[in-house]
Amino acid sequence: MDASSLISNKKHRNPHDREGKNESGIRICDLPDPILQLIISSLPTKEAVRTSVLSKRWEYLWMGISKIKLREGAPEKRQQFVDFVRRLLVDCDCSNLTKFSLSCKVGDGASEVNEWLRGFINPQIQELNLSFEGIEEPLVFPDHLFACATLTKFELSMQHIFKLPSSILFESLRILSLVYITFPDYSSTQRLFSGCPSLEELSLVNCNWVNVESVCISSPVLQKLMITEWREEDDDKFDEDDDIGGQNVSNCCNVVIVGTNLKSFSYDGHFCNDYFLYSSTSVINASIEVHALDFSDEDWESDVGYSVFKLLKALSNVERLSISEIALLAIDSTASLLGYLPLFCNLAELEVSGAASPIRLSCEAMLTILRNSPCLQVVHFHMGGVSLPKNCANNNHIMDPLPVCFKTNLKTIKIYCFSGSDDELNAIKFLLQEASVLDKIYIYCSSFEFDSPAESKRLKKLYKQIVRFPRESMDCKIILKYF
Repeated sequence: MDASSLISNKKHRNPHDREGKNESGIRICDLPDPILQLIISSLPTKEAVRTSVLSKRWEYLWMGISKIKLREGAPEKRQQFVDFVRRLLVDCDCSNLTKFSLSCKVGDGASEVNEWLRGFINPQIQELNLSFEGIEEPLVFPDHLFACATLTKFELSMQHIFKLPSSILFESLRILSLVYITFPDYSSTQRLFSGCPSLEELSLVNCNWVNVESVCISSPVLQKLMITEWREEDDDKFDEDDDIGGQNVSNCCNVVIVGTNLKSFSYDGHFCNDYFLYSSTSVINASIEVHALDFSDEDWESDVGYSVFKLLKALSNVERLSISEIALLAIDSTASLLGYLPLFCNLAELEVSGAASPIRLSCEAMLTILRNSPCLQVVHFHMGGVSLPKNCANNNHIMDPLPVCFKTNLKTIKIYCFSGSDDELNAIKFLLQEASVLDKIYIYCSSFEFDSPAESKRLKKLYKQIVRFPRESMDCKIILKYF
């Protein structure tokens, strides 16, 4: 065959000959079924089902997928969603499932959702993500779930009682997240936490402890604990025996946490319950965010102040601490506690978050933490920045005694939400005068607040004013940034 005929054949070659091939010449249809099922499993569930129309061979491949994710859409499409799930439950080989996710409204369909749970959750499931809304009757989870040896991640969100069996053992469970659930009683709740010997991460978000007086959370390998509990303003409208409504403050639960290997602890809420942290010297990263609920309640500040104090005492070895100004003000309201705050000998980074207004540099609780943190290197003033009234700025003893870290280790200060008020300028001036080893001070301002030509011009004047402030550290750089 001559060269011209070869070229002619090449020109007339079917352009679809290489369809579905990669550079090595392997077509997707040449792959074995297990590999194809892995590929199909990576698709959204509806797309995985649609692969059945590609060819005769693909008609049943999707039925062996290992991952299913179901999320209900708009209310008017609910029946379509229900029909799809019903078909899926019949056609799919659920024994192959390793990951299952379901998010839907239950309403009066608890019995059918229970059937879905029994069908999709097999004894070899590895990851489970369940989110339910509008529950009218308690959901019943299959008993084999609570003895599952392969489950490593379990996320459950539902505003209802979490019915638990008499025996619980999540042998391999490493990550547990419970959102809005109501714990049924002491013994069941204790069995749940005691039945997770491999637990490494635990999240408790707005859970209701109304039926539980006390509980102990102790896992030998628990490394990360996050607790969020926001008390709604109308929670007091619920009766004390309401086991699925808001938690009445009179039903406070004593939550004991034994954190032998705990590395990270986070609390965000109103202290609806009482927390006791023991054996927590391993914690290196901690966050305590408290939000104002009712300042008209004379006991609220002192009660919260003592709760914050207890946590800080247990977290004295932290290297990084984030705390809200409300938490600090609550401690301030109980002045007798200030002298008993611990030394934070390892603390290198401190974040203080304010509310709408700047954080007061004169806050005694914050000053005490600064004095008790000799190795502090970085301080962040978040959510409102920092302020110092003129009468305090003129007081040379505002930081008497001056925190040791100001003379030895404090290298970086970051101030957010700068608006250019006199009190903010006083605070910046004071910090520049007192921090003798400071390398950088970052001042972040909102691009929206200074977006007009007039405001932009004002910001430039403010910056020129700040750079002329006297500095104890002549090497300190003042950096202005937008956020």
